[in-house]
Amino acid sequence: MKAKLNRLKGHMGFQGESTQKKLVQVEQTKTETIPYESEWSELDVYPYWFDGQYILIREKIYPLTKKHGHYLFEQLQDVLLLWETQQVTHPLTTKGVKENQLLFFDTETTGLSGGAGNTIFLLGFCQFDHESIIVKQYFLPGPESEVALYHAFLTDIGDDKYLVTYNGKAFDWPQVKTRHTFVRNQVPKLPSFGHFDLLHASRRLWKNVLPSCKLKIVEEEELHFYRQADTPSYLVPMLYFDFLQDPNPAYVRSVFLHHEWDVLSLLSLYIHLSQKIIQPEKWATYKETFEIARWFDSLGEVNQAIQLYEMLLKIDDKLDDDTKHNCYFSYGLLLKKQKRHEEALFYFKKCAPSQPNFCVAAIEAAKLLEHQFNDFEQALYYCNQVNTQSPTEDVRKRMKRLTKKIRR
Repeated sequence: MKAKLNRLKGHMGFQGESTQKKLVQVEQTKTETIPYESEWSELDVYPYWFDGQYILIREKIYPLTKKHGHYLFEQLQDVLLLWETQQVTHPLTTKGVKENQLLFFDTETTGLSGGAGNTIFLLGFCQFDHESIIVKQYFLPGPESEVALYHAFLTDIGDDKYLVTYNGKAFDWPQVKTRHTFVRNQVPKLPSFGHFDLLHASRRLWKNVLPSCKLKIVEEEELHFYRQADTPSYLVPMLYFDFLQDPNPAYVRSVFLHHEWDVLSLLSLYIHLSQKIIQPEKWATYKETFEIARWFDSLGEVNQAIQLYEMLLKIDDKLDDDTKHNCYFSYGLLLKKQKRHEEALFYFKKCAPSQPNFCVAAIEAAKLLEHQFNDFEQALYYCNQVNTQSPTEDVRKRMKRLTKKIRR
């Protein structure tokens, strides 16, 4: 009854002075002993009781001077300040967002597929908290405690937050939404968070560079963070099922550490990506700079894209062939959109026949030559080159039309 009254207070606006105090208020409705309670305590894990059921919460606090991979945690403050100086729109911008509003969030589930049959048994985050980084993890000891799990989590985080995840838009947060529907009448409303998904950013920059964009690969190749004796992701659900048979914390101790590394890596990865996007001339490779330019181009940030393309074109002798010719083509397309036809034609012509993008560049050149410059012979020349490499019906029709125009 006490727990229910406290819950009603929360919905009526009688909030405690801090999150921790709110948790302590409802924590006291204890109805049973907790198996292996002393062992849990040794792992910095404490119980949270709600409506006669409990979950387990682990908190770990790190100083801002701690390093995870390449980066000190305090460097997040630097990139947030950098974003404040930017005048561009970007999916990763935190302009106007405070450091303690960012939740670097991840879940562990009983399976990798979505749907109602998939249960989240561990969720948590790291965030700035009073000049330190706090890792907070919420663990489900059994399916009967799901109400307590979401009550604790949602009471803690409030509603003015931004999630930072890795594939969280497609998997983690939709899964939270699914599970929340089963308990929504007993727990706080699910907030409409802002969301930064670092998987999409990682694919933008590294899909053609890294063997995979799995977080573990990105950690090693980009952050230089190497997990020691980590539990593979595919074993995590198995360990949880073992725990459900025998609730010994030894089964899931490594799962907590695996999850902690996940959320701390998100913090370091956000620093890493932000530096490259904001200051590519200082932090990004030439390939990354090209991909960042294309990203700004796709966002309609034309001036920023032009600036980056032109920065690369000034040093095209230093670029590998793929990056150089991709830059010629992408910059040419942007110039064409701006109706800078002579410049666009110049860069389309620079794309070499040996490059994968040659055929599309040559067709773009032929279009300009035919429709903007009335140079039908040269347009036919480029169509012939395309027809030699990749004959299509569209190319043949274009060649036939150009031939008729030449004969007039």
